[in-house]
Amino acid sequence: MQRMKWLVLAAMFVAADAMAQQCGNSALTLTCPSSIGAAFTSDDCTSSDSSHYDLWQFAGTAGQTMTIEMHSTAFDTFLALIDPNGVPVVDNDDLSSSSTDSRITFTLTSTGTWVIFANSLGAKTGDYNLTFSCGATNTARRRAARHGSN
Repeated sequence: MQRMKWLVLAAMFVAADAMAQQCGNSALTLTCPSSIGAAFTSDDCTSSDSSHYDLWQFAGTAGQTMTIEMHSTAFDTFLALIDPNGVPVVDNDDLSSSSTDSRITFTLTSTGTWVIFANSLGAKTGDYNLTFSCGATNTARRRAARHGSN
């Protein structure tokens, strides 16, 4: 079951990337930290399941821990993180059983351009907020620990 979920997500990302190019929705670049207010409208790109999406990209360093959060009161959010090779590595639908917001915390496995797939579940439109924060790399944390600082 888990393998099927990843295959579907990979296919969805490839299709979304191709559709984004067709409808003029290229990935927007984020810097860390960021807090973005955005919206899905009926004119936005849609996936094969009619859900709306935006692609966000950032330059990441192996060992760096990233946290991405997506909040909306208009629709159920979905997030996926795609590595520099185009492979989905993690996704999140709901923060908890009482929240339809999404959060991913992930330690990057390679250096390069990573992509965030921000998505509405279903053909819903409306406002959303995306927050993006970056922790120090594991190397920087080890260096700080050796020098007695946090």
